[in-house]
Amino acid sequence: MTAARSPQAPRLAGIDTRLYLVTDTGQCREAGRTVAETVRAAVAGGVGIVQVRDKDIDDEAFHTLAREVIAAVDLAVAGTDRHVPVVLNDRVAVAQRILADGTPVHIHVGQTDTPVAEVRAAIGDEPLIGLSAATGAEFAAARESGAVDLVGIGPVFDTTTKTDAPGGIGPERLGELAANAGLPAVAIGGITAANAGELRGAGAIGICVVSAICRAADPAAAAAELLAAYEGGAQ
Repeated sequence: MTAARSPQAPRLAGIDTRLYLVTDTGQCREAGRTVAETVRAAVAGGVGIVQVRDKDIDDEAFHTLAREVIAAVDLAVAGTDRHVPVVLNDRVAVAQRILADGTPVHIHVGQTDTPVAEVRAAIGDEPLIGLSAATGAEFAAARESGAVDLVGIGPVFDTTTKTDAPGGIGPERLGELAANAGLPAVAIGGITAANAGELRGAGAIGICVVSAICRAADPAAAAAELLAAYEGGAQ
């Protein structure tokens, strides 16, 4: 793999972007754990960013979930100098509520969620904003908005996490898109310890996983294994 690594923006300084976890409440439950328990173990195992995602609950329940995840991250990094951001999937009103209490939180949106300019106006300049993007036009709009810090590109491999997801684009196409993005990019979709190494050097600053950790018997070990596979992959 020869694609250049995507740019690391100054606003991401101090964040380990190599392994990004998106939570799935149902998958965690099926594995016999709460989301917070999964997150605490995964962060202890090396996850550097956590996105809280649950499309099936209302804002009040999501606020409770987000607070539980924030507390879990705080416990996992206690006594270290690690900074692990907690990102909310869309839920701008919940982010505003948490930010108003003085707790840092960030936002990720998709192309059909709240527009990034509106998100930035709502949450202010400090929080990070991530955006799912897949085309030249979407990347251009993200750059021109001046509001996006990070783009998520995928699915890289076939995935069952989202039933309506298209087929995987593969590492080579990931590299092309990451080079075109002009923004820091993470790869998402069907990534496991078995294929994470294929993405090393493919243009992203990290990999983003859901089921590889949420469904794992041991989230801490799964996170460590993913990191090892990604870092030890093809150069």
